[in-house]
Amino acid sequence: MLRRILIALNILMLATACALPVNSNGDISDAMEKYEIAYREIVKNDPKIDVNIDTMEDVLYTIDKRYVDSVNPHDLVDQAIMGLREGPETGNDEKDPTTRALNAMFTSLDRYTGYMTPSSFNNYRQSLEGRFVGFGIHIRMVDDVLTVVSLLKGSGAEDADLKAGDKITHVDDKSIQGLNLAKSRLVLRGPSGSRSILTIVREGLVDPLKIEVMRRPVELTAVEHRVDGDIGYIRIFSFTKKTAPGVSAALKSFKEKLGPNLCGVVLDMRNNPGGLVSAAEEVASAFLDGGNIYAVKSRGRNLMARDAKQGDRIGGAPIVVMLNKGSASSSEIVAGALQNQHRAKLFGEKSFGKGLMQTLLPLENGGGLRLTTGRFTAGGGPTFHGVGLVPDIPDTVNEGESDRMQVVRAAKSLNCNPEITTALVNAQ
Repeated sequence: MLRRILIALNILMLATACALPVNSNGDISDAMEKYEIAYREIVKNDPKIDVNIDTMEDVLYTIDKRYVDSVNPHDLVDQAIMGLREGPETGNDEKDPTTRALNAMFTSLDRYTGYMTPSSFNNYRQSLEGRFVGFGIHIRMVDDVLTVVSLLKGSGAEDADLKAGDKITHVDDKSIQGLNLAKSRLVLRGPSGSRSILTIVREGLVDPLKIEVMRRPVELTAVEHRVDGDIGYIRIFSFTKKTAPGVSAALKSFKEKLGPNLCGVVLDMRNNPGGLVSAAEEVASAFLDGGNIYAVKSRGRNLMARDAKQGDRIGGAPIVVMLNKGSASSSEIVAGALQNQHRAKLFGEKSFGKGLMQTLLPLENGGGLRLTTGRFTAGGGPTFHGVGLVPDIPDTVNEGESDRMQVVRAAKSLNCNPEITTALVNAQ
């Protein structure tokens, strides 16, 4: 095994160069010795012990090389051992000891980093392709409570009449309070056709609701668009592999229908939780004529940066970007790049403020990590992580007001001539 080879190499290095300080590989090897001893003590007669020990070692080396901050492997292993000791008697129903250990370890890092089992990793990658099996909800931790950000069309959640802003406290009468986002996602997973009862706390209601929701295959609608008077309207729901082609189709439609008479564009990214950074890069580039889209720093150094290609596809026509507190991550990259390059005005509410870069990293056991590997800035501006983007034109939806009316106000800020139709067409 890799671990034993590394131990042997470390012994050889000590024998030939004992004056050198212990490096991080030596720290990891020592930490793994401690973890293996604890694993054998706690998990009795595990037929997959070699695979499970190697998985932990794989994760530690990956964190050491890629995590946004330097972390002591001994501290991580201490948390992992605590996770191993959890079980049904402590209220943890996760049967796989390695999953328990990794979940406990990642809780000590940040709320966005997480381990995915092979099945969960496959499901997550499918969602980035634009399809997945589930309830059909975008979720986020708000004040440490799992909160529904938005619903997907044609989903079990839509059929069950869940609403944006609903707070999920129990799944099948089991509390999920205290779980981070990664653990909560695991609890919500299940095969197509399966059902669960969600306990919901809804604003305006005194008593919690119990709502049965079915999991089913969902095709994600990434982009919808329409021409409205002399305005082009684009709604981006999420950033998947379908997003950039959807925006490209929208701009092609605007050119065919309006040509030089295009007065401006409303880019609606309300309740957009983000997704693929590569998709955000393509979208931002479509509206910029060069200049920085985003930059990433990790451990105090510049990790990477991306600039827009030359050629603004709408020829400098004004843009208003609609955001709210549910707009995060990749949507903030696009909005921040356009705002900081003085290419667009931001309209609505301050955004969520998630400026951490997550990288999907496969593991040898078939699972994967969603690991925080950097911190974003957009358009050459300051970091937006933890603070959000402040709108140039503040606006909130009034109680009892339709979603459409806020779009009307955003369109009017362009000083164009909208007709404001009542339905979105040309779904991509």
